[in-house]
Formats: sequence, C-alpha cells, structure tokens
Amino acid sequence: AWEYVSTGHPVLGVSSIAFAPGDSSVMYIGTGEVYSYDDTQGGIAVRLTRGSFGIGVLKSTDGGATWSKSLDWSYQQQRGVWVVRVDPLDPDVVWAGTTVGTYKSLDAGATWTQVDDTIMVNDLAIHPANPDTVIIACGNLGSVGHGLYRTTDGGLNWTKLNVAAASAPSFE
Repeated sequence: AWEYVSTGHPVLGVSSIAFAPGDSSVMYIGTGEVYSYDDTQGGIAVRLTRGSFGIGVLKSTDGGATWSKSLDWSYQQQRGVWVVRVDPLDPDVVWAGTTVGTYKSLDAGATWTQVDDTIMVNDLAIHPANPDTVIIACGNLGSVGHGLYRTTDGGLNWTKLNVAAASAPSFE
C-alpha cells in the first residue's frame, strides 16, 4: 500500500527519486515535471504545455521522514529536475539532469555546480565501474541541442554522440 509522505515543502511534482548506494535512509527527489522549455502551464488538452515547476532537489537522511533543500530553486525560476542519480561507488557524488542543464554535487548535495548547459536533460546514466563516464539525454519538444552527450572526465568536458536511430548508446 502507498502512503502519502509530506516533504514540508511546496512540491507539486516529483520526477525522480534516488537512493545513496548501500544506505536507503539517504534519498534525493527531483521536483517539477516541466515538459516544454519556456512554456509550461496547466492543461488537459494541450499536452505540449502540461507540467509543474519545481523547487530543485530535496534530500532526506532519515528514509523520507524529513526533507531539506539541496539544489535550492524557487517556483519563480520556472525550472524542473527530471532525473537525479547517485554515483554507485561514491555516495557523496550526486548528479541532477534539469531543464536548464546538468548539475553535480561532490558533497552529498550540500553544494551544486552546473557542469553542462544543454537544456532539457531528461535522463542520465552513470557508468557502474567508471563513474566519471556519464551519458545524458537532452531535448524535448523541439529544444535546441537535443541529443545524447557523454563525459569521460566527471563532467569537465562533454561530447555530443552521433547515434543512429536504431542503435543504443554505450559507455564504450
């Protein structure tokens, strides 16, 4: 059975949940479900503009009983966090794919740095054996820069991948 969990913050949509490896009491949630860059509003018939803005990333260290702001945004910034991932080998390294780019924390979400500014990051995969290698999937509804990008140096440099429609990207 599902049970409602209050975050203590005004959150309309949770787009992603991530747990620290080996410690299910430490968890992060990405807020906001923004489907179209610079044009999000409520609506049933117009799916291009459905969604809600978020307030960044929230973190819990007690299994979801209490929450604190991690990546601290306001609704007025009109952003969303689509994906949060924790490094499988280092629980202090956390990544967030957002509507305004990719963010990374090296201190378990205490501070964040934007490591790429390609907009509409809707998925992010961390190489399980070499977590400095990350692939991000970007783009939605005609946004600029859509495609797949890879870093092999922890986010310092990114390369857009040339991927045929029928092939899946790999970490190789």
